[in-house]
Amino acid sequence: MKNSTVLFAIFGLMLAGCSGTTVVLVPDATGKVGKVSVKTKAGEQLLSQSGASTFAGTVDKAPSQVQVLDSTKIQDMFGTALANEPAPPLHYSIYFKSGSAELLPDSKPLLMTMFKAIQERKSCDISVIGHSDRVGDNGTNKGISLKRAESVANVLKTIGLSGDCLDVRYYGENDPVVPTADNVAEPRNRRVEIEVR
Repeated sequence: MKNSTVLFAIFGLMLAGCSGTTVVLVPDATGKVGKVSVKTKAGEQLLSQSGASTFAGTVDKAPSQVQVLDSTKIQDMFGTALANEPAPPLHYSIYFKSGSAELLPDSKPLLMTMFKAIQERKSCDISVIGHSDRVGDNGTNKGISLKRAESVANVLKTIGLSGDCLDVRYYGENDPVVPTADNVAEPRNRRVEIEVR
């Protein structure tokens, strides 16, 4: 099976006289539908619209003709799996003053919004990743990005999050949102990214 673009597919094992795999293409959390190619030795089917479905019984038989299933049929077939699907990760970016671990004023309210989302999810799987712009040398910038990540992690711990739930990392200037030349001050690169799973 080969993926292209963004997709979310449901794979189900169907046991109705013979076994095989039913593949149904459904939108991702943002509503986007990608494409998936279902291939056996004997043929291939491309699924490219919401609800598109095919059945692959054996490797020596081509997948069935594409059928489009309505949402009721998809719920009947895969409702339990869909109900137990984890929520997609939440992403936040907190920004800092140049050369320091001091938050920009606009970023402070986002910390509480983020903490509420963590509480609602009951999450204990959070990445806190520090970054810097390219002003100064990379060694110094790695230190600044670590201090930024640690400062956000400390705020989260202060408001009740367990340190065991945090994966704190830092990349210095090595993973910019906006690529720049050396010694260019780019505010969007002076950040901590938080991913809540």
